[in-house]
Amino acid sequence: MKIKNLILLIALAPIALVAQMNQQFPEITCMDLTDKEVTVPNDTKGKFTLVGVAFSEKAQKDLYSWSQPVYNMFMDDNNLNSMVYDPNIHLILMFTSVNQVAYNSSKKQIIGGTDESLMDNILLYKGKMEDYRKTLKMKDRKSPYFFVLDYEGKIIYVAKGRYTQKAIDEVAKLIEE
Repeated sequence: MKIKNLILLIALAPIALVAQMNQQFPEITCMDLTDKEVTVPNDTKGKFTLVGVAFSEKAQKDLYSWSQPVYNMFMDDNNLNSMVYDPNIHLILMFTSVNQVAYNSSKKQIIGGTDESLMDNILLYKGKMEDYRKTLKMKDRKSPYFFVLDYEGKIIYVAKGRYTQKAIDEVAKLIEE
């Protein structure tokens, strides 16, 4: 069986994508929901960073499946886990090509549905996608990609697709301090 066929069979499950491992995450400048410019990985160096990336509406919905588990595991101050873990966390929603026209209206909707304390965790990117898709090997537009970056912005873990407990457990082991 060819690798492409195998990947298609398991596309709905998060999988570690070895091709990107140990490479520097490409510099991407975005705006958070408070209109502050954030450049990943430059502005995130010095801490582990979890980056979710989506560039289609379908991928965005699947990316949101990570939101509550990531919050519970790494961000909730009422949870003992947040004492163990202290990563940067960003969800990057990419508005590329024809989707750029929806940027402003989508931003308003996202702001309306986002808790005030999380406004700086959601990043919006408006621009070209091809360089990022190629560099990060994000071939499936309908799936979100989830990257863990080390202290220097190097990719140490990649998952694709909806949240799974196994994936978040692997992330937790990697960033445990």
